[in-house]
Amino acid sequence: MLLSTKRRIAQTVSLITLNTNFLALGSRMGCVPVMNCEACVLAWLGCPIGMMARSVAFIEFPIVVFACVFGIGLLVGRLFCGWVCPMGFLQDLLYKIPKLKFKIPAFFAWFKYGFLLLGVIAVAYFSTDYETTKLFFCNYCPTSALQVVIPDMIMNQDFSMNSFRILKFSVLAVVLFLAIASHRSFCKVMCPIGALIAITNKFSLFSLKLNKNTCITCVKCNKGCPMDVKVMESPDATGRAINRSTECIECLTCEEHCPVTAISNNSRILGK
Repeated sequence: MLLSTKRRIAQTVSLITLNTNFLALGSRMGCVPVMNCEACVLAWLGCPIGMMARSVAFIEFPIVVFACVFGIGLLVGRLFCGWVCPMGFLQDLLYKIPKLKFKIPAFFAWFKYGFLLLGVIAVAYFSTDYETTKLFFCNYCPTSALQVVIPDMIMNQDFSMNSFRILKFSVLAVVLFLAIASHRSFCKVMCPIGALIAITNKFSLFSLKLNKNTCITCVKCNKGCPMDVKVMESPDATGRAINRSTECIECLTCEEHCPVTAISNNSRILGK
């Protein structure tokens, strides 16, 4: 089975299983962090950003968030971004629309750390009521707009607009447009979860490597990478893994595009 087929199956199954918690229609109990908006009434699991903000607001260390994020990161790094995240899945589908395409400059990747540090941590720490300020990331999060606001408007037949809804829909419109024009643009520039988990690529047990002796320098891996990771430049003299790049979402697109099988990973499940 092709790697891309495996990934689409995993993304589809994740989208369904993460959002079919019909038992929780009347409550929001038992959430633990995953890349999903916890305010969605059918979500089984919660968003680490909302949970982290609550901990910071109460001057508490977000131990549950860090334990989950870095525990998973230790095993697979940003694999969840490439194979599980519903927002990532949507972006992959939108990018297939044949419209004008462009690449976002590499330095924009630093912006997501600003959204994490300023839009989540600083706002929660310094604001007396962070949930009511438009500076708080969750109040303009496009994932929240898709998973929470729109379904809530439909279910309650409430299509009125206030400043918060206008803000969310404006950001959502920009994010969806950019997803069509530039692959995984939200992941690169805005996602605070991606910023939070990015460092785990540096020490994860999952490894994706390029065999420089087999490589024919066709550059197909570089061109195919949705995160614009310079795959062919990743390995150094010590054989450093490709996915040690904090931008790598371990989607394995580079491995699938390689015509001479010069790229491989150390998983028995995720192989060609």
